[in-house]
Amino acid sequence: MSADAAETQAPPGPHPPGPPAAAQPAPPAAEPAPPGAPASGPVSGPAPRREPNTDLHPLFLKLAGRRVLVVGAGPAVERKIDDLVAAGARVTVVAPRATDRVRTLASWGRLAWRARPYERGDARGAWLVVSATGDRAVQRLVFDEANAQQTFVLALDDPEHGSAYAASIVRRPPFVVAISSSGEAPALTRLLRQVLERALPEERWVSAARALRARWKREGSPHASRFAELVAAFARDATDA
Repeated sequence: MSADAAETQAPPGPHPPGPPAAAQPAPPAAEPAPPGAPASGPVSGPAPRREPNTDLHPLFLKLAGRRVLVVGAGPAVERKIDDLVAAGARVTVVAPRATDRVRTLASWGRLAWRARPYERGDARGAWLVVSATGDRAVQRLVFDEANAQQTFVLALDDPEHGSAYAASIVRRPPFVVAISSSGEAPALTRLLRQVLERALPEERWVSAARALRARWKREGSPHASRFAELVAAFARDATDA
């Protein structure tokens, strides 16, 4: 081997160490989280529970003259059918069997009863569907069809296959109060309804409020003063009673 070749060949053994690497800057310290903010880093334990009522929008429906489909005709849905008929809805009931009450309403012409199982297309044209069959496969079929045509479904005791919840109703004309626990505490909902039935004003208070409103409109009373005047009038009434 020539001397020139020997000078260009790397010597045996480990290579000599190169120049030291430049020191890397330390990452900036994390800013302290504001009070009440969740801690950073991995979080153990269950995910925060979403409150059931945060995505609900309560409202009242005008169903008079509008078609409502009820799938099922057992005791569980009997009262709901009565309420729908009383609201003036055009109720169609689809069920192989029906309670005596449903049969009677059908015989009076207050609703239409189709004595057969649910079939595809039954929900077509309905403004609202009430499903109470107790059969999960049928409940799913009803929900899927109604959902596809953008019709709300009230599935009794089956929130998984519904897009609306039933409410416990208190009626004291002109007041209508609806209470719902999103299906989580129906017994407590019933208790609250009974409490509200006692708390709603008597008829004489309603008459007094109507008279006050008529005077306010006649005299052009400012809205800002009306509530205080109403409370004062009822306080005097309660004291005199």
